[in-house]
Amino acid sequence: MILASRGNKQDGPERGMALGVAILVLLVITSVVAVMISMSSTETSISGNFRDEQAAFFGGRGGLEESRDRLRSGASGTMTANITLMNNALPGATNGVLYITNAQAGETVTPWNTAAETTPRHYPDDEICKELGCVGAPAGSWYISTTANNAYATTPPLPWKWVRIMAKLNRSVTATGSLVTSVNGAQDGLRVCWNGTNEVTIPNTFASCGAFSSIYKPVYELTALAETAGGSRRMTQYEVTPDSFPPMPGPMIFDGSNPSFSPPNSAAFTVSGADAAQGPTAGVGCGAPINQPAIGAFSNADQTSLTNNGTVQKRSGSYSSAAPYATTPAITNVSSSLSSNPKVNLTTVDGLTNLTNMVIAAAGPNVFPPGSPTNMGTPAAPVINVVNGDFTAVSGTGILLVTGTLTFSGNPSWNGLILVIGKGNVVKNGGGNGVLDGSLFVANMYTDTNYTTPIALGANNPPGPPSINWNGGGTMAFQYDSCWVNLVIGNNFPLTLVSMRELIY
Repeated sequence: MILASRGNKQDGPERGMALGVAILVLLVITSVVAVMISMSSTETSISGNFRDEQAAFFGGRGGLEESRDRLRSGASGTMTANITLMNNALPGATNGVLYITNAQAGETVTPWNTAAETTPRHYPDDEICKELGCVGAPAGSWYISTTANNAYATTPPLPWKWVRIMAKLNRSVTATGSLVTSVNGAQDGLRVCWNGTNEVTIPNTFASCGAFSSIYKPVYELTALAETAGGSRRMTQYEVTPDSFPPMPGPMIFDGSNPSFSPPNSAAFTVSGADAAQGPTAGVGCGAPINQPAIGAFSNADQTSLTNNGTVQKRSGSYSSAAPYATTPAITNVSSSLSSNPKVNLTTVDGLTNLTNMVIAAAGPNVFPPGSPTNMGTPAAPVINVVNGDFTAVSGTGILLVTGTLTFSGNPSWNGLILVIGKGNVVKNGGGNGVLDGSLFVANMYTDTNYTTPIALGANNPPGPPSINWNGGGTMAFQYDSCWVNLVIGNNFPLTLVSMRELIY
């Protein structure tokens, strides 16, 4: 009998290999998953820390922006009274530093206490002596303080603790000894001013930048400390200066070539560039008069064409001024004045756009569609109004910006500035009288007087042809008054950011 053979069973060392391999693979997968979980946790932690750091950084920026805005007179919680005190003192002297604190419930924020941090915390300003070169803290009543304003509050609150405002000195030094804010590499402690183009120093024998030169503006150093609930701390710093409003060289300014001018044929119509310098105070505190031409022209050719205007020739005595300008007819090319502000070059549509944006920002809620603003201002309380479209002038005081056609009818009286920037078209209907104490500025932002094609931005293109024309009779007096002009400009405009940096705290 033949027996069937059975396959040989493998009982060698390979027995159980599959289980071992499975366990090894499982261990590898487990390790990979564990590493991935660890990496994910690390990435989450890094992202959280980064987010917290950014919250501190932009929280500090929020404090700086609130402070910068409150340096103008029209802002909520304006600090102009504090700044008036501070402008006449150097940092370290009495009232030379202003602190704005932003303490939350249960917090104590006293940055002027420069002693080391304690419990409860007080968030000391241990940067101040790096700026001033002192040890500990300045002596005496060297600071004044105020608090954050609710008009700028957010939900949840921004994590900035304090902002310090002071005049910039030419000496700030970092912990490593490197110069941070010196204008010329020196550490002489001189006051720093803005001359319209760059920062310069002046001797400290002058009480302010304006005392040294009428065109010099103060430079303020704003420093903010922010700290989040997570413990991230950032210190940021601005340098800001008041916006230099461009000059308004005369009571009537044609900003653009080939102007259209059809004045009334009446001896009662007058345009005078002899500076009245009266304002609302009959000249008290107004400064010395600075005469201007009766009519400001865009170029030599436009000066010639306006001077040769038939009605102007007939009534040349109606367009008068005083030295250094011609007595009559006082019509002058003012392009050098219009282009004197690098940021707001009024001989270009780019500069004109910057000017309108400045005025709109300062006007706040007083920006209206075609029609009448609700408050035209008074001599005691000037107002900035913007009308996006056509407008018929009424009496008021302040700055009026009209982007459409401005029509004078009846007997309007205006103190301050009227800016007709857009269509650059002014019309006076016959009958009635009118008085403007200040300046009328007219600029056409279109290629022609059909107002269909705006002039392109970005190439410093000149504005189009402006127009001021009378329909029928009527009279009007344009009188240049630097006191009214300076009053309505005042410090209504947001301060310009000169530089920004972050400090190691």
